[in-house]
Amino acid sequence: MARALRIVLCTRGGLQGALVLDRLMAIPRAQVCGMVLSTRTDGPKSGFVEGAISRIRRSGFAYAAYLWLSTGGAELALRISGPAPVALRARRAGIVLRATRCVNDADSLAFVRSCAPDLLVSAFFDQHIGDELSGTPALGAVNIHPSPLPRDRGVDPVFFAMLRGERNLGVTLHRIVPAWDAGPILATESVHREADESVLRATARLYDRGGVLLGRHLDALAAGDPGAAQGDEGCYDSWPTREQVAALRGKGLSLAHASDLWWRPIPDDKMELEPNR
Repeated sequence: MARALRIVLCTRGGLQGALVLDRLMAIPRAQVCGMVLSTRTDGPKSGFVEGAISRIRRSGFAYAAYLWLSTGGAELALRISGPAPVALRARRAGIVLRATRCVNDADSLAFVRSCAPDLLVSAFFDQHIGDELSGTPALGAVNIHPSPLPRDRGVDPVFFAMLRGERNLGVTLHRIVPAWDAGPILATESVHREADESVLRATARLYDRGGVLLGRHLDALAAGDPGAAQGDEGCYDSWPTREQVAALRGKGLSLAHASDLWWRPIPDDKMELEPNR
């Protein structure tokens, strides 16, 4: 068997980050050697309160609560239900960890270099990864994006896909370039939206599938797969406005349910990683 690829995972944590970490840690071809955990709430200089106020002003209380459920709420649920949050799980597994508001600063760059990674993986990460950082690993940097790129670029693609009434969702593994969500596509998978599924649960499901997709594609990445250039179609959506959140809820769709925090992939789903062993 070829040696395991050393991977640094960049994530915001929460349920989505935990699902991707689970997938990576289950793949013998992958060795998570470091983790960068984003502590940003809004901009790199914004504290929690400033960031929360900014998000409420643009998107409203309901959307701000949904974001908290995706991160802080999920962290609490992971503590209660047994699996630990990503930071605690990393420490238990001996994975070195850096928490930061700015992934591109000198200290973060030095941290990633000290991990000597083959590959940097971004998943549920809310910071832009610059050229110097993405060029540090020998195999570059890739991102798991919860939409079928080039459709639905942006910070919450599942929200906008559901707002537009799209029934088929998707997840894409792509290389990281300076423009958001615009890098060459390495792999993609279509996922049908389930009835009565919330934005949070659909997003969690897509990140989990993205972890599977990454596992399947590790050999190709190791061989230097450059990916296929994206087309010019598609659109980029920033944070939703209060009016867009109201429109989504007016369609009878939900941002989140409390039960979403305990969602896990069915056991048989994990067998899809078997071909990489």
